[in-house]
Amino acid sequence: MSPEPRRLHPAGAVLEALKAVREALLPIVVLIVVGGGRSSTALLAVGGIAVAAAAGYLRWRSTTYRVREDETLILRSGVFSPSETTVPVSRVSSVDTEQGPIQRLFGVQEVLVQTAGGGSEPEIVLGAVTGPEVARLREALGHPERATDHDEPAVRVRLSSGALVVAAVTGPQLGVLLPLVAGLGAVADDLLEESFDSGLVDRLPDTPAGIALVVAVVVAAILVVSVLGAIVAFTGFTVERDEDRLRIRRGLLQRRAASLPLHRVHAVRVVEGLLRRPFGLAALRVETVGYRSEPVSTRTLFPLVRTAQAPALIARLVPSLATDLQPLEPPPRRALRRYLATPLTLAALAGVALSLATAAWWALVPLLVIAALEGVGRFRAAGWRLAGGCVVVRERRLARHTIVARAERLQEHACSQTPLQRRAGLADVAVAVGSGRRGRLAHLEAATADDLFHRLRPATRRPAC
Repeated sequence: MSPEPRRLHPAGAVLEALKAVREALLPIVVLIVVGGGRSSTALLAVGGIAVAAAAGYLRWRSTTYRVREDETLILRSGVFSPSETTVPVSRVSSVDTEQGPIQRLFGVQEVLVQTAGGGSEPEIVLGAVTGPEVARLREALGHPERATDHDEPAVRVRLSSGALVVAAVTGPQLGVLLPLVAGLGAVADDLLEESFDSGLVDRLPDTPAGIALVVAVVVAAILVVSVLGAIVAFTGFTVERDEDRLRIRRGLLQRRAASLPLHRVHAVRVVEGLLRRPFGLAALRVETVGYRSEPVSTRTLFPLVRTAQAPALIARLVPSLATDLQPLEPPPRRALRRYLATPLTLAALAGVALSLATAAWWALVPLLVIAALEGVGRFRAAGWRLAGGCVVVRERRLARHTIVARAERLQEHACSQTPLQRRAGLADVAVAVGSGRRGRLAHLEAATADDLFHRLRPATRRPAC
């Protein structure tokens, strides 16, 4: 790839102009509504759109990128106050591409460059790059595409249509469509403010049955939107493994392709949600520094798998994490009451508060029963395993999470005791992977916790826990 600065595809000018117009759309609509449709207001609105489009064009015109000979990616942008972002190629953890409907119309892709230790947003985003240029850029950044489409990957796994529907129903993705719904809601709020002020609130039901119906309708609408979001996110989901990297493709409206080196994968997490656990289903999520703050859909290694088959699929996709997830060593039985203590205390406080507020003292009993079941569930789910250099840590919150990681790749591990635990001879062990994800083993025997703590770092001897 030439080290000379390069501009984005000319379609980038259109995309930047549309982005600027979209950002200015709400004020323009409000201006038209407030102005009552007068010709002067319409002219101001047209002028605002023209200015926004011109700003988008100038933004594209001032944006260049290049990969220097010293293996550094540089992005320069800005009209009046230019800024420059520099990323060493050695820090690039993944190179992803996205292609929305407009990008597909122009035959370009958006390139997102993630780095180790990056923030919630990609460090560099190139909005309009052609397919051949994407291939050259990937090669220069050390994340090459396959040589040809005829080169078969070592492993290829696709999500079937039936599994997509099950994944959408049992693991909805509210975050995919929520920004769109929120944007439409904001526009509607501005346009219909007078209608709300003129008595819409007064027409809402005020009986318990009517309020319950409104709540049920809102909840149902949210569930429908979130299920649609999962379908939009995971349609066409395919994961492939070459010798040294994973390639993940997914998406209906916004097609995304990720290339992730296997050595950047710090762990895989098996997530058994509330709706999936009774049916023995789970999702696999990849834990890597580059995707630390990305949405769940971006961190998904595979959206739906039978829990019993999860170890085999992990072994196929990330061979370094090949290990059994069973059997696990549980906490001692005498720790059960400690697992019960927190949920029972919270349930008792909630029940007392509810009784004082509404005289619904009868609610205390079901709350305590639910809390007791939750405590027992957390106790039965907890466990750990260390074999073949892989550590497995399982715990349950609302969902049951199992972290599978190489012991030498742990970002940190810790052993801790509260005064009450010290008196009872118990201790906690916590582990963290590079993405920041933590797993916690609560109320182990102190001797077991100390032994596990040292086995996770055999070369580093520290004082007993």
